[in-house]
Amino acid sequence: MAKKSLRIYLVEHSDGRVTGILMRRWDRLFDVAQPAAYGENEEDVKAQLLSMLRERQLGGSEPLERYLWRERFAVRRVTVDVYPQSMIDKRPVIGARRIPLKLYYAWTRLSGGDGDGDGDGGDSGSGSSSARRRAARDERAEHDEHDGPYKVMLPRFGWWITLESLDNADVALQSAISAALLGETPAWLYDFRPEGSERVEAWMPDILLRDEQPPDDEVRRPVAPAIEAVAEDLVERVARRKIPLPVGESAITSRDLLLLDRNPLPSILLVGGPGVGKSTWVTMLAQKLELRRRDKARRRRGEQVPRIFRTSGDRLIAGMVYLGQWQKRILDIIKALRHEGDFLYVDRLTSILSSQPDGASIAEMLVGPMEAGEVALIAECSEPELERCRQRAPSLLSQFQIIRVQETTPARVPELIAVDLARRAPEMALRPEALKRLVHYLSVFQRHSRFPGKAFRFSSWLATQRAAAPASSVSVSAQRSAGGNGGGESASPRSVSLDTADVSHAFARFSGLPVELIADETLVGRSEIAARLAERVIGQDRACDEVAQTLARFKAGLNDPERPVGSLLFVGPTGVGKTELCKQLARYMFGDAQRLVRVDMSEYLAPGAAQRLLAVGDGQQSLAEWVREQPLSVVLLDEIEKAHAEVFDLLLGVLGEGRLSDSLGRLVDFRMTLIVMTSNLGAGEGRPVGFSEGAASDFVGHVRRFFRPELVGRLDRVVPFRALERADVERIVELELDKVSARAGLRRRALRLRVEPAARSQLAELGFHALYGARPLKRVIEERVVAPLSVKLAADPALREQSLWVLARDSELRARLDPAEQRVAITL
Repeated sequence: MAKKSLRIYLVEHSDGRVTGILMRRWDRLFDVAQPAAYGENEEDVKAQLLSMLRERQLGGSEPLERYLWRERFAVRRVTVDVYPQSMIDKRPVIGARRIPLKLYYAWTRLSGGDGDGDGDGGDSGSGSSSARRRAARDERAEHDEHDGPYKVMLPRFGWWITLESLDNADVALQSAISAALLGETPAWLYDFRPEGSERVEAWMPDILLRDEQPPDDEVRRPVAPAIEAVAEDLVERVARRKIPLPVGESAITSRDLLLLDRNPLPSILLVGGPGVGKSTWVTMLAQKLELRRRDKARRRRGEQVPRIFRTSGDRLIAGMVYLGQWQKRILDIIKALRHEGDFLYVDRLTSILSSQPDGASIAEMLVGPMEAGEVALIAECSEPELERCRQRAPSLLSQFQIIRVQETTPARVPELIAVDLARRAPEMALRPEALKRLVHYLSVFQRHSRFPGKAFRFSSWLATQRAAAPASSVSVSAQRSAGGNGGGESASPRSVSLDTADVSHAFARFSGLPVELIADETLVGRSEIAARLAERVIGQDRACDEVAQTLARFKAGLNDPERPVGSLLFVGPTGVGKTELCKQLARYMFGDAQRLVRVDMSEYLAPGAAQRLLAVGDGQQSLAEWVREQPLSVVLLDEIEKAHAEVFDLLLGVLGEGRLSDSLGRLVDFRMTLIVMTSNLGAGEGRPVGFSEGAASDFVGHVRRFFRPELVGRLDRVVPFRALERADVERIVELELDKVSARAGLRRRALRLRVEPAARSQLAELGFHALYGARPLKRVIEERVVAPLSVKLAADPALREQSLWVLARDSELRARLDPAEQRVAITL
């Protein structure tokens, strides 16, 4: 009896690359997609598929038996005629145009008629008689196409059907596929284009049939308790297949590998921007070492392969609270590593340079053993951090062999995204033009990170979105399935192919940026942006229009890519909407008012204030920390005129170059932030009603007289705000009362807040101040409306599903209310 093995459906593309799909014997309802991979060659594809299978086995999500076959498959080609969608009078109809699709399908004959038997039936006997019976049976399987049942599969699309006779295969496929694609848009047929030659290959990887372990002498190498408490062996994790295979070609050169042959091992410092693949480089090094460990020739020579113990500065001192405790741990680790020929991978270099509460650092304790060749480190840093290290710890830096990890070129990124997405979500794919657009978005709007890291983060997010809602689409045009179940027997997940519009919507959700600002096909002008901003900013139409000019420039891609998106100074009286416009900017640009980073500059009056803006570390809340965590945000520097002169020096670099360095020397990227400064300069010299050119120039004049010319010269716009009028305040009252109506206490009881016009006018009068504008309004509404409401709701828990009226003094409306409404009405 033939031994069971895997079956891979291989598609060789015109560019030489290969797609491989593991064929599955049966499917379940709401099944996960079968493993699929895309790579440079068959070996690459098989390595990826093997990793996926092992992950599923370890996770217990799928038994290996589903992928084991005895049957032999053949591949045939069939032409299917489909009639795609057409438009008549803007109405979608099934078109009259016939489009022939040429598809490959795989087929095999099943034994026993159960659709899940094995092709060798119940073979018995041995020698030549058994061989003759198998040969005869193979001949019948190939020539007698009436003796079924037959399984016919389209592995590229997850379809299969079972037929009594193979003669009916073409007709059955024509019927099933034509029905599934009837009336679909022509663009959807792109996924069914011929990709190249297709075939089925039997595959018997030994590693699936036996639990292959590393050599005994390597497994049993003892790990000191001091190291085991804070680190894990990266080479061992690679050997156990606990780490996914990195995507793309190895970044390790032959010159890098020569470092492993030195005695003692050198310390390695990987230098590159965030996302270039420094951590991936270490993973690839661990893979190289794991291969060396399996080399029998090296084992016979008694060569000891280095291990890589991965840890971090935080893990090294975790739990060490008493005086001298963390120093003892570091000394124990040094003792355990001494002359063992292993690497200690500490991740970020800055984590061991940071001073501990007693003033010392981990780096100071490691530099001596490194110089003596007793300890070999692997660390990572960026170029700015490297320069900072040259200044702070030149003796430590001199112990490292520096390897610069280069950023992947944008031209290679689409291929990497396709491979990574095929691993994470095999049922999802991006069309070539969609991949190009995604790379463009990542280049323009994610400048704080580098390729390929930011591309992999997006594909990981996209796969997570698909997994979280498998029955829903990623966007409108991705709602179609790549097919049905070909007769109702397959329950494979629906496949999704994303086009440029889908990518635009997906990236908008990923980044928070609105589609109308990033997608060229979505038209939005300055007036539309200004109208959106003015929805919640009352009485400042001119200010909204000037801010909209900055966003329109960003939409057109004409903003300076090496500076922030915009640098604006809002000037005007207190309480006229400067802060509210900042919040509305955060809502419009990023979909959330929480993306507003607000810094009260009155807290930075004293000398040394600039350093507080740069402070990072545990418990630190600084401008550098906030923008590092969320590079796409609106930064509000409130009352900027109160800041110390040192802060203005700091802002010159931020406004001019879009970046600054934090206290650890790490670069903080401000190029995707919108920086807004507010000031009340000139507001105390009278409050003209309304707005005039003279009032605007007066505000600008105060700004130019107060601030240094080099700071004013780096601003994109000085935006003056006018004083509010009575009608403006009444509109603001409506907005604030709408917010009260939306509070959970009223919505939970289905209570409706109703305010008569006279009461609205009275609130506007009480909430407006000649000096503070509308700033007192929220307090007035809380005191006069919300507080009495709270008392009434607390006193009557049964109060629900009715109107709650807010009435003016001496209101005539009270008499017209029913008794229940009169009882709960509030009089100002």
